[in-house]
Amino acid sequence: MLQVQAKYDDRTDIIINNLKARTKLANRMLLEDIHRESRYKTPMSKGLPSDGDLREQVTKRVEGNSGIITWTVPYASYQERGMRYDKSHVVRRYTTPGTGKEFAKNAVKKSLETKNLKRYFRFI
Repeated sequence: MLQVQAKYDDRTDIIINNLKARTKLANRMLLEDIHRESRYKTPMSKGLPSDGDLREQVTKRVEGNSGIITWTVPYASYQERGMRYDKSHVVRRYTTPGTGKEFAKNAVKKSLETKNLKRYFRFI
């Protein structure tokens, strides 16, 4: 009878922590890509002290396996939808050419369709 003993170190925790860290980094890069993509499509007021607030007042955070990007100015959802929740006050004309409603939605869609997405998650 032949009996063989094998000894190994369980490194499952190290592998799981490494995977979580890489996922967090990939999600962070995706959030940055979304913000970069949306920046020039985001409406901007002209001649007001708040010029550029909607473009720049953005928070990005990664929670677990998800990334959250938030435009923090009070009128961000109005600009994204192009109207108020009650469908009144529809935006008829955006002052900055090339900008408009659904700037955030379109940026997310474009970022998820790019080749960068594969690059972000290739090491996971």
